[in-house]
Amino acid sequence: MELKKSLLTIDDADNLHLCFELDDKIYAMNAKNVLEITALPMINDPQRLPEFIVGILNYNDMFINIADIRKILSLPKKNYELSNKVIIIKGDESLFAIIVDEITDFFTAVPAQIQRVMGENVNNIVRTFYKIDDNVVNIISIDQLEAVIKKAQFNENTTNYSELFPKDENSLCVLQKRAHDIAKLPEMNLETDIYGKDQYIILKLQNHTYCIYSLFVKELVSPKNYPITKIPYTPNYIRGIINLKGNFYTVLDLKDFIALAPPKDEENNHEIKDQDKKIIVIESSELKLAFLVDDILDIINISKEAIEQKNDMALDNLYIKAEAYIDKKVYNILNVDKIINDKRLYIDNN
Repeated sequence: MELKKSLLTIDDADNLHLCFELDDKIYAMNAKNVLEITALPMINDPQRLPEFIVGILNYNDMFINIADIRKILSLPKKNYELSNKVIIIKGDESLFAIIVDEITDFFTAVPAQIQRVMGENVNNIVRTFYKIDDNVVNIISIDQLEAVIKKAQFNENTTNYSELFPKDENSLCVLQKRAHDIAKLPEMNLETDIYGKDQYIILKLQNHTYCIYSLFVKELVSPKNYPITKIPYTPNYIRGIINLKGNFYTVLDLKDFIALAPPKDEENNHEIKDQDKKIIVIESSELKLAFLVDDILDIINISKEAIEQKNDMALDNLYIKAEAYIDKKVYNILNVDKIINDKRLYIDNN
């Protein structure tokens, strides 16, 4: 029985849609336009803003407009909460963002089943809808949304959006920190041509230290810069997906996948939040895959002479290909090929 299809295959990226909620109604947009999803940050509030625009966000050292589409959709005004999400969107001519209540799901639309909304008005950004079981999903037209925001620059804003943000001290600190994290350029980008063929990425999983051959690694990123969007009905070791420069990568929790036993010392058995972990994006022709690890410790040279190949079933079950001995330290070298070809990452295509 041949396994051909990955567990989170996104073969039809053009028709992949991201779902979100506004007032318990389900909306969606084409996921290829989504650059990032992040929690609501503090937003710069200039004195004069055009209609629909909440404020200005410093995103990766670029200033972009954030819109509240509730007003465009004629929904009632609503106070913002720390749980609100912001979707960073790439339009044809600009980058902008919208505030939503919650991100809910992904789905791949069958083009022939997308239905057109009857009746339109000048600000109607919902041109089509899609039925999933008994639910109606309203599809946002990115082109129309971008056009409405562009036209809004000539209209005076009658809503004071600053009044909708939380005002307590704790919330303000959280919002400020989020804004600071979003403003920073992504860190730890790994240009493979800078590193030699004997270099390894040293990573930590619980109290264990592993390393990955650098030629398997495409990029090192942080969930703070590339938030993980969870996907329902997937195994625990699949944390979700990230959108990295327009490409979707399945995020594999390496600790859960390898099934490491928790440390016996309960003091060291504290769970690290996903946003405080690191993501290793893997260079593979088979899967768009990324490893979620507790931390990245270093990048070091390991010569071939220091590596000892192992033929140990216990180590093989932990996906350890070899061990390296440097300065009286043992480094477990991960068998990336074995992980990528593990049948748990695939579904039967038949």
